[in-house]
This record gives sequence, C-alpha cells and structure tokens, in this order.
Amino acid sequence: MKTGEKTATLADVAHLAGVSQQTVSRVVNTQGQVSARTRARVMDAVGQLNYVPNRLAQGLARQRSQSIGFATNDISLHAPSQLTSGIERAARESGFSLIVSIVPGYGLASVTQAVRALKERQVDGVLINASLSSKDAAEVSRRFADVPSVFLDVPPDSPVNAALLDQYHGAALAARHLLELGHTRIACVHGPQNAVAEHSRLQGWGDVLKDRSLALVAQQEGDWSPASGYAAAVALLASGIPFTAVLVGNDQMAVGVLRALWERGLNVPGDVSVIGYDDTAESALLIPPLTTIRQDFPTLGQKAFHHLKALLDGPEPTRVTLTRPGLVVRASTARPRLGQRLQWQEALQVVQQHLWNRGTEEQGGE
Repeated sequence: MKTGEKTATLADVAHLAGVSQQTVSRVVNTQGQVSARTRARVMDAVGQLNYVPNRLAQGLARQRSQSIGFATNDISLHAPSQLTSGIERAARESGFSLIVSIVPGYGLASVTQAVRALKERQVDGVLINASLSSKDAAEVSRRFADVPSVFLDVPPDSPVNAALLDQYHGAALAARHLLELGHTRIACVHGPQNAVAEHSRLQGWGDVLKDRSLALVAQQEGDWSPASGYAAAVALLASGIPFTAVLVGNDQMAVGVLRALWERGLNVPGDVSVIGYDDTAESALLIPPLTTIRQDFPTLGQKAFHHLKALLDGPEPTRVTLTRPGLVVRASTARPRLGQRLQWQEALQVVQQHLWNRGTEEQGGE
C-alpha cells in the first residue's frame, strides 16, 4: 500500500469477499465455524487489500492481548528452536502472537527475570522452557499467580501445569540398547548437571546399568554444544579408562564426540559405539548415521500451547502430560569387538600409569 492510501478495514474486506463483517472476524481470528470455500474467499480479499487486524483494539475489547510468552534458554540449541517452531505455529493458527524472552542462565532468578519481561509485555499466558526444580517451579507459579503458565522442563512430580517429555524413559531406552548389543564398559558425556533433563537422563542410564550390576565406567560434562562434546571425548580417551560405548546427552555433543574419535583413528561403531539424544535433522546424515533417542519437540510445543490455551479459556486442575521418546537405531552402534579394543585401551592405561610412576620416582630422587 502506497503512502497516503486509506488503510483497509474489516468492512472493506467483507465488501470485497461478499460476506458479513462477522464472517471476516471469525476467519481472521480463527473463531467459529466457517466453510473452507468462504474462508478462502475472505483470505483472498485480505491479501488483495493488505488488511492487517488491529490486535491491540481487539485485545482491549476482550481484555486480552492475544499474545503468549515463551521463556526459554538458548534458541540456537535444537530443542528450544524446535519448540519455538511448534508453539508459534499452534499460536498463529489460534489467532495468538508469540513473544520470546531468553532465560539468561539456570535457576529461579534467571527464570523470574525472563517471565517478568514477558508480563511487562501484557501477555495472556506464559510457556516456560527452563530447567527448574519442583520447588523453584512452584515459586515461579506463586510469583506470577495472575499469569497462567505451563512448564516444559521440570520434574514430573512438580505441583504445576506442565507438558513434558519423559527424559528418564528415553535414557533408559538408550542404555538398554547398548546392553542388548553386549556392551558392559559404557562411558557417558552428559549435559550441565544443574539441568533437570540431564539429571533424569543420568538417572535413567545409571538405573538401567545398576539393574545389570554395572555402572558407568567414566563420565564427562558438556554444555550441550558440539565443541563441549569434542572436549569431553578427548578427556575420556586421555583418562585411559577402557570403554566400548558412549552415551551422549544430546546429538549436538555427539557430533563433537564423533569428531574426537575420528581424529584418533577410532572406528565408530567398530571400536566405540555412540548413541545420542534428540534425533536432530542432521543426525541421520552424520558419518556414520547416529543412533539416537527421538524427541518430537514441535509436537510437544503444540501440546504445550493447547494446554496453556485451555487454562486461558477456563480454570483447570493442575495437570502434567508426559510424552515418551523413541529409539532410532542407525549405524553408530554395534556389538563390541571386545578383544582388540579393550586390549589397546588397557595397554594405554598401563603405559600412562608407568610414566606417572616413573615421574614420581624421579621427583622423589631429586
């Protein structure tokens, strides 16, 4: 529309489409029943006139802003970016806009800061994808009691409304897969231990191994990034502790693990099996394609939005919905070649111990 031209109104759209203003309102606000043919005619008129609904005026009339907030950690990571996509789509289809506020770290203070920023924008409700304990989640809910909220990263027993993926179940699937292949010396690269999801994954891995009278032989912590996965794998190898498989807290760290193993001439899965978590779009294209745990984040985002919308439409009892991940088996896991791999690692460990002892003796003799 050129400068100076009259802004299109609801009445203009109704006249061009040959329908009532009430019908146009139902279409643009995705409310009420309208036939597909009429909806198409109205949307064609909207496009021709470049009509933009006045959401502010609508919100004032309904005492709603028709917007929801999403408080989340780093959207450069796979899970938050996919959740954002799913939430935005569901919100748009229901006539809501989405406002994102980044949580600057972990813990109650960071989440409070992000949610407060969203409340200042007059959002109708908030989705919170930030790692919180049950106690801290309840405190956030208390602090913002006038803002309906749904949490996406809290323990399942939290006394708040939540839409969650069953992280413990997914971790157990990964550990059982390696055990069924015959692995008994399993290491792990986990995410930050102050993350609720990571605690559940560690617990799932550990409980499954414990049921077989086993334990993780070594573990390293990353920050979810490929670079941290690489550094963690280098540290595992440098430790000299023999292992035939690695459980990794997400696919992005698994990328770094694969690189570190490749640089040191180790074959995956011949020497070391690697299993990730998330099933990112790239995981099937890695060399080798990555065995992983699939989490459907876009669908979870849509479920979380509809849970929040139900709260906006009327009071509901507190409830938690759990969605279970699934195992995706690809080429990065296989039965261990026990003899050759473990003998090499054990020999390396003996050499390292010998060099350390020799250095200690030389220092003592000075």
